[in-house]
Amino acid sequence: MTSLPRHSRASESPARGRASRRRRLDFRLAGNGGTRRKSAVRPILRWVHATFGLFAAVYLLMAAATGTLLLFKPEILALAHSELGPVPADTVTQAQRLASNLEPGSFTSIRFPDETLRAFTVYLPDHRTTLYDPNSLAPLEDSLGLVRAMDWLFELHHYLLAGETGKIVSGAFGVAIAGLVLIGLYLWWPWRRGWRFANARANRPTRASHLAAHTTIGIMMAPALFLAAFSGAAVVFHKQTTAVLTGAFGAKDPAIDVPAKPGTLATLVEARFPRAVPRLYIPAAEPDGTVTLRLRQPEERHPNGRSTLSWDPASATATAATSEPEAGAGPRLYNLLYPLHIGTLGGLPLRLFLFVSAILALFGAFHALGSWFRKRRR
Repeated sequence: MTSLPRHSRASESPARGRASRRRRLDFRLAGNGGTRRKSAVRPILRWVHATFGLFAAVYLLMAAATGTLLLFKPEILALAHSELGPVPADTVTQAQRLASNLEPGSFTSIRFPDETLRAFTVYLPDHRTTLYDPNSLAPLEDSLGLVRAMDWLFELHHYLLAGETGKIVSGAFGVAIAGLVLIGLYLWWPWRRGWRFANARANRPTRASHLAAHTTIGIMMAPALFLAAFSGAAVVFHKQTTAVLTGAFGAKDPAIDVPAKPGTLATLVEARFPRAVPRLYIPAAEPDGTVTLRLRQPEERHPNGRSTLSWDPASATATAATSEPEAGAGPRLYNLLYPLHIGTLGGLPLRLFLFVSAILALFGAFHALGSWFRKRRR
């Protein structure tokens, strides 16, 4: 086959040259004797990926930046309060004392200390938090403003600083990003043999260079991005997700028997859940209501636990209890999504994997926007 003369190739217009290169690439990809295979779906998906991906890229810049810091929130706060001593053995009684020191209705729950952050975390109704010393029960001074900063980052990441409406919008973006990842993989698959790690860096300020970098980085971060987006959306739309998983995999009644004899909350918890770790103290919604304790059993993976024990302070009796391992496959699968989203399901390796992927997501979103702006400048 004869080639074009040098002067003909040099005088070829850029648009015509790009069209020629695409025809040659399509010819090679056909693989059926040179017959070009046309698809009516791919142009539509390409348009969907490019159009909706533009808005998703803006959201992804925010979500990746805030999520990167929130992954290590306990460690960051622990560094700021290294003066804290050992956690007392009877944290349940200490949580009750702390709750009695606070104004009724001024908090929604109290998170127990753990190995990383050795402090009680009191959750306030406006999504703010306050840390308390587990021994003296005195509030910890936030001299560096880290607690306020982390609260603001969470409000932005989860609620978009817009309350429940922002939470729904954030969940919708999660669904959209998960879908865009799948579309991107579908569009990339025919060109998979041409994938090169070196293309992750845009060497030239051109649309093609930005697009190649976006595609390369997108493939590298696709698994983590899909998991983070899907799990985040599932947590936001928890009722719908639970209904789907329960319908597909079934559910059981998690209620279990409670001790008949009266006793303190700590005693009854020890009697019914001897191997469980208390994670959340939820005060009574009414003055004569019951206190609920959320616990994490060894079989559970949710960091805040899903097993519960309710206790009536007036009669000092346990009124109800549930065991997460008895809930069935559907609810138990749902309970894996939150620890998957925040990286605690796989420990430090998963959090590092999500951290690196979030950094890549920042660059991927940047190159997607760069490609769009270069296209607009033509």
